[in-house]
Amino acid sequence: MNYKAFLAALFLLHEVILTAYAGDLLQIGDNSKFYNPAVFSSYFIDPEDRLSIHDILNSKNNIKFIPQSNDIPNFGLISDAVWLRFDIKNMLNDSPWLEINNPDLDKVEYMLFNKSGDLVHHHIARNSDRISSRTLMSGRYMFDMHLNTGEEYTVYLKTKASTSILMLPMRIASLQAFYQSGHVEWIWSGVYFGFILFLVVYNLFLTFSLKDRTYFYFAVFIAFIGLLFVIFKGVNLELLGIDFEKLNQFTVVLASLSGVSLILFSSLFLQSSKKYPVLHKWLLGLTGLFFIIIGIDIAGYRFIAIKLMVYNSLTGMGFMILLAAKAWKDGYKPAKYYLLAWSFYLTGMLIHLARESALININIFVANILQISSTISIILMSFALSKKINIYINKRNEAQEMALRTALENERLISDQNQLLEARVHERTIDLEQSIVTLRKQREELKEINLFKDKVFSIISHDLKSPITTLAGLLQVMKMKNLDEEERSKAIKSLEIALKSTKTLLDNILNWANKNKKHGEEQEFEIHAVVKEILLLFQLQTETKNITVKNLIEPSFHIITSKDMLELVLRNLISNAIKFTPRDGTIEIGMRQDYLNLYLYVKDSGVGMSEETIVKLFKENKHISTRGTENEKGTGLGLLLCKEFLKKYNGSLQVESKIGQGSTFTIKLKNAIPVLEVVMN
Repeated sequence: MNYKAFLAALFLLHEVILTAYAGDLLQIGDNSKFYNPAVFSSYFIDPEDRLSIHDILNSKNNIKFIPQSNDIPNFGLISDAVWLRFDIKNMLNDSPWLEINNPDLDKVEYMLFNKSGDLVHHHIARNSDRISSRTLMSGRYMFDMHLNTGEEYTVYLKTKASTSILMLPMRIASLQAFYQSGHVEWIWSGVYFGFILFLVVYNLFLTFSLKDRTYFYFAVFIAFIGLLFVIFKGVNLELLGIDFEKLNQFTVVLASLSGVSLILFSSLFLQSSKKYPVLHKWLLGLTGLFFIIIGIDIAGYRFIAIKLMVYNSLTGMGFMILLAAKAWKDGYKPAKYYLLAWSFYLTGMLIHLARESALININIFVANILQISSTISIILMSFALSKKINIYINKRNEAQEMALRTALENERLISDQNQLLEARVHERTIDLEQSIVTLRKQREELKEINLFKDKVFSIISHDLKSPITTLAGLLQVMKMKNLDEEERSKAIKSLEIALKSTKTLLDNILNWANKNKKHGEEQEFEIHAVVKEILLLFQLQTETKNITVKNLIEPSFHIITSKDMLELVLRNLISNAIKFTPRDGTIEIGMRQDYLNLYLYVKDSGVGMSEETIVKLFKENKHISTRGTENEKGTGLGLLLCKEFLKKYNGSLQVESKIGQGSTFTIKLKNAIPVLEVVMN
């Protein structure tokens, strides 16, 4: 036997088995059991619904019914009518019921013949029938079969569908069994549609909370999917109890709008308009096709619209998955969640298309594949969107931290500019605020100028007047001819001291007047030599008071800073130390270092200061001029000058003192030590 003959034999055997199986009599004998008449039935396709039951029964038409053994007969997307026939015998006390679970069928015509060929019962049900007019308030087709106990009958069913595939899931059972099964199905339907409603409300809440349209389009997509399954499952009639008899006419519109919302959601989630503008235009083109399909459906070409809608949905889903794959490849991590979620949906659509084309047998899983795959996709996508919420939370936390830092910075600025901001609190317009700030600033500047003027005049009138008077007196004494050599020498020394004091005073006044300018460029020099030169200037004063001065700075140690600035600061500090150190006292000038920072200190064994005096030392509005241990005069400007000039060169001045225990003034100079000196030390 060759290969072709073997296949032919198998085919003939298959047909014989089907014919024998289809010819069996279906016996109903258990009250709690469900029976499937499909496996006992044969079918005939009536092109364009042209035949009646009389044409079917008329032997002259030579009509042949073809056996079929599928659990769920599936004839695909056709516009023809389909006839089913099967033999049945009822062994129950009551007549069983026939259920056809496809609310999308246009109509189902039930005809019952006894063995004598007489028509016992005839009933026509349409999906447009209001629920109040149906035998049972159910969205499914339910027929009382009118079977007497112990008798055999032949059942003819004529079905037609124009808006969906012609699929006939059928069951026969007692009414009690249907009620018990229906309760369980209603519970699961309630759970499913409750879950769908929760997701819609939840995503709308996120839309308004996060101001993100991504969640809105996702909520719209879920809503349309839920409405579609309301129609497919007949829930609009069975659970809601509302007559939406024309709602099934909008399945193409609802399915197309769900596709539009899914495309809009995907474009936002994958950021296609920013990252892939060319591919984004293709997405918009697919959206336009959905609206064209809606127009075709409204125009009355429903069969064409359904097929175009299915193929456009498949094309759009495949295109969006490819777009997500590209986004993931380019490093956009959320795209992987999109791929995982909608791969299930695309798989479900492909199986659904194969089911509509009658390419695969129908079972419970295949019959509900769209509902299963869409639910899995929605759940997975909800998890992906929840991760996006975490991103929002992190961004919000970052924004709050930034706002907190900004608030702290503003608080600091407000404290520094309290007087300027005080005017803004009372004024309402920007122009008035600017005017008030400008006037307040000018007033402060004038106030500072007046304070400076008053200080300079006070110093000139008070501190400069005294040494000039002393000089004049000494000159008068020197004019006297009765002075001996020792007296003349003392007078000359006093004159020199008075001149140096006057010169120091004038230098400080001039430096104070130019305090906003830098005092010399930074350069490298030997600090020990500079201190030594400064001490020579004060040799007369230290010898007069018998003060021991120690230069503890290491010879040949170099630093980098402004030499003029440092000389000015050291002159003032050493002058103050001499001034407030009693006879036979000591003064030390030393240094220490850490890394690149240098610390110079001037330490004396003088009278010291209280904490209150230290606080007032560096206040510009406090003019402190204290006489020394031998009534020496001061300007009150020296320490202020030291602080101002050190600040311009990233330096600072610190004071440690106690009454009766002397004072220590420490100069800190940042980055003042050459790298070579640091390495050697």
